Amino acid sequence: MPFPRPEVDIRSPPLDFDELVEWLERWSYRLVLLEEYPLHEIRSAIEAAEIAVRGHRLSYDPWVLALSATEGGRAGEARVILSDHEWFVTSLDQFWWFFHVVSNEDHGGHRQALGQYGRVLAEALRRHRQDERPLERQLSRPAALGGPPPEATLIS
Repeated sequence: MPFPRPEVDIRSPPLDFDELVEWLERWSYRLVLLEEYPLHEIRSAIEAAEIAVRGHRLSYDPWVLALSATEGGRAGEARVILSDHEWFVTSLDQFWWFFHVVSNEDHGGHRQALGQYGRVLAEALRRHRQDERPLERQLSRPAALGGPPPEATLIS
């Protein structure tokens, strides 16, 4: 019985950040199951993920940084989110490292390792967004931090 394969078009990253995280998970899972994506499509997908993660950080850091400097119950949560943003930069570097391994020696085991890393990154991003959403709701009304937080569609 074949493994179920989630539907995904690796060539079509969504604009919405949360949807992009799910897209990353789906194509990474297919890579684990040895989907034979061409290397240029994998490279483009990783580039799209990197643009989205870096764009998310650039859009969110200013208001989260302001919140982390305040007194009160949300400051600690804000510091965790900022720490996640730092970690994701390192994670992107690691994702590229796995891709370079595949591009230098393209075989199933390396592709599966790249796919597993993509799945780990997607899960970390999903958890991170769960941590951010309460802060987004708290700041959805104009506040001293410069108004509502940015929208989730961060890729331009």
